[in-house]
Amino acid sequence: MRTIKAAVIGTGFIGPVHVEALRRLGFVEVVALVGRNKERTESKAAELSIPKVYTDYRKLLKDPEVEVVHNCSTNNVHFTINTAILKAGKHCISEKPLATTTAHSRALVRLAA
Repeated sequence: MRTIKAAVIGTGFIGPVHVEALRRLGFVEVVALVGRNKERTESKAAELSIPKVYTDYRKLLKDPEVEVVHNCSTNNVHFTINTAILKAGKHCISEKPLATTTAHSRALVRLAA
């Protein structure tokens, strides 16, 4: 099985939980971590042995190595970030909720399809 290259957005509690879960799969390599605070994100990435650090998810989405993005950001920005991930042609795994309204959730489902 080939290795899938993943990124995780979010350095709070749930982001690192996703990193550990991905590593247990055995065929996913977490290559990037995104967080708003550069020092905190660099520290967390070093702690988790993640080579790339971004403070802007839009820059991450331009990284051709990343195939799938786990969005573990705060709920209020899920729709915006999930939309950008899908429009960038990357697979999107969103921490719940997918979006904060059913209309936004429907729009994301349509975009993914």
